[in-house]
Amino acid sequence: MKSIGFMLGLVAVATGATAAAPVRRAVPITVGVNNERFTPARITLRRGASYALTIRNRSDRRHNFSAPEFFRLARVTPRDAVLVRNNRVDVMAGRSATVHFRAPDTPNAVYRFRSTNLRDATTNMKGEILVR
Repeated sequence: MKSIGFMLGLVAVATGATAAAPVRRAVPITVGVNNERFTPARITLRRGASYALTIRNRSDRRHNFSAPEFFRLARVTPRDAVLVRNNRVDVMAGRSATVHFRAPDTPNAVYRFRSTNLRDATTNMKGEILVR
């Protein structure tokens, strides 16, 4: 039994794993979407911090959260990368999607987001992400 524990310890050292590795908690952020706007339309993030962005579509049609520059620089977790396609998150009517990421490390940056659906082009379906 001691040899198994010793071998597991060697594996942990060899791979860089530690039992006491700090776990970073993601700060939750919720953005609501209806057929006219995002609420809130301004999101403020701390650079390098971890977040869980939930986009709740409260409307009767599909919308998306498109933020090309932001998603290129944010570090989206591998498990949620499938939700971010073409630098946007599509959310069906009445559904929600949550994306975990680490904010870009660029101080005082402003990234724009919007819905790229054709019907949303005439409404105020846009906002900004501020990184401090």
